[in-house]
Amino acid sequence: MIRDPTAGISNSGRRMKPTRREMLLASLGLFITGAAGATGCTQTSTTLTRRPGTPWPGSISKPTPNPPGSRAYTAPRPVQPRPPVAATTGPPGLRPRSWWTRTGPIRSKVNPMKGINRITVHHEGHTPVWFTDEQSTKARLEQVRNIHTRDRRWGDIGYHYIIDRAGRVIEGRPLAYQGAHVSKQNPHNVGVMLLGNFEKQSPSQAQLTAMQSTIRHLMAKYRVPVKRVYTHRELGPTVCPGRNLQPRVASLRTNGALA
Repeated sequence: MIRDPTAGISNSGRRMKPTRREMLLASLGLFITGAAGATGCTQTSTTLTRRPGTPWPGSISKPTPNPPGSRAYTAPRPVQPRPPVAATTGPPGLRPRSWWTRTGPIRSKVNPMKGINRITVHHEGHTPVWFTDEQSTKARLEQVRNIHTRDRRWGDIGYHYIIDRAGRVIEGRPLAYQGAHVSKQNPHNVGVMLLGNFEKQSPSQAQLTAMQSTIRHLMAKYRVPVKRVYTHRELGPTVCPGRNLQPRVASLRTNGALA
């Protein structure tokens, strides 16, 4: 409503006393102006934005800037799953240590490996092995571990990898620790043992095939040259790995099978 600018003024030009209604309207206007000025802000139309949620691994909650259906609405991006952590790779077909035992190394009796630069092949050297079933292999490995820890007072089974007569490749002592397989030459040295006594028997073809693939894997992974692939007898006074395995390892080094 637009008021007449001459309202409240007499014909003689003198200001007339304001009416009660004018005084009431003026008082109301001052109240509204004062309330707005107290906060220093201007009320505008806006959309409530949610605060980001807790950033759990693999997903982060993002606020939606505008409600669905509005012109500026942007659909939230789908949460991308995190890639799985890469598992530590071992030789082909590796059976983990948990396959045959739940007992870990005695930490106070093992030393860290701190790098690998050579590989040594062994035979078990006890009674001949003709069995190929899993249970017999597990029992034999536990027997070897007991001899090494109880009788020789070592921190664990001495070898890092064991290959049974069926060609199974089995984790022994974790590679994080030095083995106990070559006297005074265990640092940086991976021990690979084939079950059996190869002074009295010959290794099976499955064992020889698995031994070759295991050595090749270790050479490639740790950049071990063929000249640093040994047998036990080449590093110390022993018949290990037996007269029927020694020439097989020597042949692998010379015929290019490990190249």
